[in-house]
Formats: sequence, structure tokens, C-alpha cells
Amino acid sequence: MLARLQRTPVVIAGAGFLVMMASGAIWGSFTLFLVAIEADTGWSKTSIAVGFTVFTFFGACTAPVTGWLTDRYGSQAVLAAMTLLFAAGIALAALSDQPAIFYLTFGVLGGFGSQCCGSYTLFTIAGNWFKRPATAMAVMDSGSGIGTLLSLPLLRLVIDATSWRTAYVVLALVVLAIVLPLTALFMRLHPPGQDPPAAKPGESARRSPLAAARAIAMTPTLRWLAAVHLLAPLTFHALGSHQIAYFQDIGIAPDLAVLLVASTGFTFFAGRLAFGALIDWRGVLDAGVVTAIAAVVTLGFLLALPTAIDGWAPLAYPVLFALGYCATGILFTNAARQIIDPASFNAVFAGMRLLYGSGVALGPPVMAAMVEATGRYDIPFAIVGAVLVFHHAAFVTLARRRRRRGV
Repeated sequence: MLARLQRTPVVIAGAGFLVMMASGAIWGSFTLFLVAIEADTGWSKTSIAVGFTVFTFFGACTAPVTGWLTDRYGSQAVLAAMTLLFAAGIALAALSDQPAIFYLTFGVLGGFGSQCCGSYTLFTIAGNWFKRPATAMAVMDSGSGIGTLLSLPLLRLVIDATSWRTAYVVLALVVLAIVLPLTALFMRLHPPGQDPPAAKPGESARRSPLAAARAIAMTPTLRWLAAVHLLAPLTFHALGSHQIAYFQDIGIAPDLAVLLVASTGFTFFAGRLAFGALIDWRGVLDAGVVTAIAAVVTLGFLLALPTAIDGWAPLAYPVLFALGYCATGILFTNAARQIIDPASFNAVFAGMRLLYGSGVALGPPVMAAMVEATGRYDIPFAIVGAVLVFHHAAFVTLARRRRRRGV
């Protein structure tokens, strides 16, 4: 019975969905922990955000290693081992009494293990198991939205009743209960009997981190794709990690601020499913244009929101934020699948995810530093907006060129 389930694509997709639910509870809750840790410890926003930076940076650095290890030993064993590291890092973070300890536990140890529920491996699995890869990725990745939706109100109750330290222990137990058995049993990189694609005649597969880095550096199209992978998550997480803090700064009640951010969990869930189907139907160019327009509109909405916080305007935020940012990972992954040589995909895409994770790592502290330097949010938002427009224009241009070449 178990062997049959392990070979069933629908079960693989369901397992990925549940794994990403746990991921959404951890990644999506940092905006809540930022406020709670600051209130409890007196640490600055920047010093706390650095912990998230260390976490995402070490997670990003392990992507090439994860790609190499999964090619050699299989994703199930590698991801199960990383799950144990991940849970240990989150649990030990509860003991932090100074930022340095938080960086070492949550940041370094948790970051090293974070690929266990990262989209890199799940997206790779989806591309190998399913005929409609974007839709499959959307199903898996939409779990993170539901995880955010369910976890934020519950974690806030835990934090209010006890402390943020207890909340981190709860998250570690969730990882052990959900992520560990699912990765060990179901996260197989290729269907049984299917080997990785062979290299083209006269070429060798780039399956080591060094060979992948060389391919990215020497190929103009891959360089542009790499730049987009770095800048897009930087802008998203610069905004996303400060959602609650920004809402409270402009006068929105704390309960409503948490509700608005938690609601993005559901809108991200629905949006990812819709964008996954759109990418499979219309391609990455059309989906990229829609995402670009929605992202710019969302940023403009945030800048105008202080003038309309007493009306119904704040309730539009979860929908706009989802339209602008929910499909970034799925969109870029499917663009990468069209551009990267299939025989080298796992390693080269791991390099892209390293850059993606680096952007995630840089976003929160960059925004925190700009806010603390200016004492306001509108100027930092405008700077982030300029970067946002650039990377979306670059991606749409790249996708248009690929379409003209018949890819």
C-alpha cells in the first residue's frame, strides 16, 4: 500500500502541499515575530531582521549542495536529514538571550536545514513528476499560503499567552510531526525507473555547483535570469517582512494588522493556483506581464494607504498583495525550465535558488535599515519600487525574447 502511494503523483502533490504549509507557518510568521521579539527584548528591528537574513542566506547557500546531494543520494534521505537540523535550529532559537545566539540557532542551524521545506526541491520534483508542471508547483506552493493563514492567528495567541519563545518550540514540533515523515516517505526526485536526462551529444551535464556557477556566469540569458532571481525576492521580502510594522505605524489597529497579513495566506493560496494554470495555459510572458502590473499597483496602494485607513481600503490589501507577489517562484521556475539544459537543470537551478535566497535574506534588513535611517516608510517603499520596476521589466523582456525564438 505504501509503495503504491509513493508512486502516485497526486499523493506526491498532496505531500508537497503539506510540507509547504509548514514552510508558510515559519516564513510567513516572521513579520509577527519581528514585532514580538522587539517588544520582549528591546533589540532593534535591524538586529532582529539580520537573524532572518542569516537564516535565508545559509538556506540559500545550501541550495547548490542540496542539488548535488540529491543527485547522488536521492532527495528523501537528504531532505529528512535537513528536517532534523531545521527543527533543532528553530527550537534552540527559543533560548536566545542576545542577537548572536539567535543568529547561530535560528539563522545558521535553521538555515542549513531549511531546504527540507523549500520550494527549490519541491519545484524540481513537480517538474519531473507532472505533465503540467506549473499547475503542480502551484498546488504544492499554495500550501504555504494556507500555512500562513492558519498559523498567524494561532501563533499570536501562543505569543500573547506565553511568549515568542514558546511559539518557536511549537513550530519546531510542527516540523517534526509534518515535514519529517513526508520528506522521508514521498519526496522522491524522479518517478521510479526514470533517470535524470542525458546530456546532449558532445556536451557534459553540469551537475556540480562549480560547473553550474560557470554556466551561469558565461551565458548571457542565464545571467539575466540570475539577476531577476536575486532582485525579485529582495523587493517582495523587503515589503513582506514589514507588513505588520508598517500597518501599525500608519495607525491600523494591531488586531486588524495581523488579520490583514494572515488573510494573504488564503489569497496567496488561491492566487498561486490561478497563476499556475495561467502559466501552463498562456506561458511565462503573459503571466509575467500580469504579475508586473499587479506588483506596481500594490506598491502604489501601500503608499496611498495612510490616507484611507479608516475606510474599506485596507481590506483590498490581501488581494492586491497576492496578485503582485504570489506567483514569483512558480513563474521564475518555469522560465528556468525553458532556458536551462534539462541534463544540468538540478544543479544550475540550484544556483538560481541560491541567488533567490540571497534576495530573500537581503530584503528585511535593507528595509529595516532604510526605515530606521529615515524614520518613515514612504521613501524606502519608493526605492524598493524602483528596483521592482527594473526586475519586472527585465523578466518580461527576457520572456519576450524567448517566445520570439520559439521556446
